[in-house]
Amino acid sequence: MHLFRTRPEEALRRLRAAYPGSRIVLISDGDEENLGRYQAVAREYGAHLFPGEHLYRLETCHLFVERWLRLALEGPERFAFKIDPDTRLWRRFSWLPGIPCGFGTLETVTVAYGDRVGHPPNIQGGCIGATREVVEGTLAAGVLTWEKCVRDARSGWCRNRDCVHVLERGKTHDDFLASWAIDAAGFPVLQHPEIASYWRNPVPNGDLRFAVTHPHKGMEKGPQ
Repeated sequence: MHLFRTRPEEALRRLRAAYPGSRIVLISDGDEENLGRYQAVAREYGAHLFPGEHLYRLETCHLFVERWLRLALEGPERFAFKIDPDTRLWRRFSWLPGIPCGFGTLETVTVAYGDRVGHPPNIQGGCIGATREVVEGTLAAGVLTWEKCVRDARSGWCRNRDCVHVLERGKTHDDFLASWAIDAAGFPVLQHPEIASYWRNPVPNGDLRFAVTHPHKGMEKGPQ
């Protein structure tokens, strides 16, 4: 979970309720102003805090993705999840993929411009899952470089007008980049039916059909 001027307590409380023993890594993306508060939150929820530099921008977008992939490999887990502070975990997953893949909610039409995403489909940010083979293979494939992700972005991860919009402003869409990198490394990206992650409005989940929904912006303001 990346942190930048946010309050992750509610997301972490729900995560710990479902997975009390799982390893949680909090990455402060250069948010030194709130580092003390994040340290206290990490202690409260038994998480590991990584006080990293600010990488969420175009010039270092490849390093942003590479960082969380490398931190995912520091434990023995078979699966890694990148979630946001406004991602809500309702329950444990009933199943996880049995083949090497990236997985989550696949986006095939962009929200802002209504473009076709292009190949590969995007694993919508909020909850991006990956098997350990994918984490290892994506790092080993040599696709997360400045040349491929910044200089040649328009022939790689930047594959629709939504991506062009942020690219021209010196910013990035890390989910589009991560999905592209997984595919470029030779792995499939798949829809997971228990993850419902979208750009703005969460889907209803009163019947607990989904294990994860996103976004819930109110979660970042405190307990609910």
